[in-house]
Amino acid sequence: MRRRLLSAPARAIPAALVLLLTLALAACTASAEAGQLEAAAPTAADRTSQDTSRPNIVFVLTDDLSMNLLPYLPTVQRMQQKGTTFSQYFVTDSLCCPSRASIFTGRYPHSTGIYRNSGPQGGYKTFMKKGLDGDTFATDLQKAGYRTAMMGKLLNQYATGEPGAALPVPEGWDEWALAGNAYGQYDYTLNQNGTVVKYGDEPEDYLTDVLGARGRDFVARAADKNEPFMLEVSTYTPHKPYPVAERHQDLFKKVKAPRTASYGKKPENAPAWMTQPALTDAEQKKMDRDFRKRARGVQAVDDLVRGLWEQLRASGIEDNTYLVFSSDNGYHMGEHGLVSGKMTAYDTDVHVPLVVMGPDVTAGRTVDAMGSNIDLRATFNDIAGQKTPKISDGQSLAGLWGSTPEDSAVQDRDVVLIEHRGPDVDVKDPDYEGFRSANPPSYEALRSRDWLYVEYVNGATEYYDLRKDPEQLKNVAKKQSKERLASLSKKLHEVIDCEGTKACEKAQQLDD
Repeated sequence: MRRRLLSAPARAIPAALVLLLTLALAACTASAEAGQLEAAAPTAADRTSQDTSRPNIVFVLTDDLSMNLLPYLPTVQRMQQKGTTFSQYFVTDSLCCPSRASIFTGRYPHSTGIYRNSGPQGGYKTFMKKGLDGDTFATDLQKAGYRTAMMGKLLNQYATGEPGAALPVPEGWDEWALAGNAYGQYDYTLNQNGTVVKYGDEPEDYLTDVLGARGRDFVARAADKNEPFMLEVSTYTPHKPYPVAERHQDLFKKVKAPRTASYGKKPENAPAWMTQPALTDAEQKKMDRDFRKRARGVQAVDDLVRGLWEQLRASGIEDNTYLVFSSDNGYHMGEHGLVSGKMTAYDTDVHVPLVVMGPDVTAGRTVDAMGSNIDLRATFNDIAGQKTPKISDGQSLAGLWGSTPEDSAVQDRDVVLIEHRGPDVDVKDPDYEGFRSANPPSYEALRSRDWLYVEYVNGATEYYDLRKDPEQLKNVAKKQSKERLASLSKKLHEVIDCEGTKACEKAQQLDD
């Protein structure tokens, strides 16, 4: 099927978020002003004469950033104006480690074997044991002559080691500044190129700010050396416990978790695991407080993005660099009657931002081709002029943001796959939310533009007609014919069995 495209810049921010945007801007004029770059555009004489056939890549990956936080990110909104937004971009699992493994390798969880944050089915230790670190976009680009750097969160279970005894890092990175369990943003250690450094609890130790500063320093040095580079800055923000930089503590005092159409409402014919009672007043008030923390927390992310953008401009390489913004998964706070968490197949958890700006990226465009985080490896390789190994399940999205999208050779898939293993019973898991939050059993799901189909390990199913029910509140699986359900199940298992670009490309097409 030919990929579809929407070109109206107004679609860059979902219409349902307009009210939130108004509240955000009214609450903090300074935050809106933060979207403006301070560095002046360099003259032609100031620009670094880099090889334009190998552009740079700066990838900012956030943690648990839901779509309803976009109104609080003025610099990312400016990226949308200057670049292209992918409005139908989804993750392979709404859980940190499986999603990040898919981003690194370009492969579905059934291909990587990474389904959880720890144990034999997931986590950094399993990722390394399977040798997956030797087959990522980082190793691809490093072999292609790129200088690579990784800052921030790598994978769950990664440990830095102690001062004087740093632990090794995965293959593919020339420089790194990696943290372990640093969700508190203070009192953490960073493995900085093999030296473990302890940070304290002063305002300047706030981790998101530290990562931004190190990222800017890397960009400046790489530009001075006139070498192509790939930088990933992976924040812990806005993951719980939602720490906020001191300078942002007093913002958004009246903001609440969005009261969407699905807030406080369970779907009709909900699956058995959704047995939670109605949200209490106390739970709603807590989620409102936590949403304020998340809105405040992402101000530091916005500062980070703006700082990197300014550094690219100051170094004279803005016109030869792709700046990419995304999240590893979404997050719900009250939607579908669930207290804070993720792990479901609903859009709150699996639909995340993907915004790209760069040399040939059309400004103000919104592309509605179905995208997945398995596509980033192929996309980064495409930018660098490199072929992606056939073992990758994804495809490049680069052909969708150019000035002549009609000529793109990108094959638009009809469905994307979501794979989850549950329930999560590890109370030490940073993503464990307790018995009151979403903690579904294992499931696989297909998401198309028009519907969502979920198949649980116990045989239960969900089907939502997104044309009539965009909030996913009416499970009409029982109203589908036996033939329709059989067809959906067959297609689901075809995608579950696919491995490699060509096989998955074919499996993700629906029969006419």
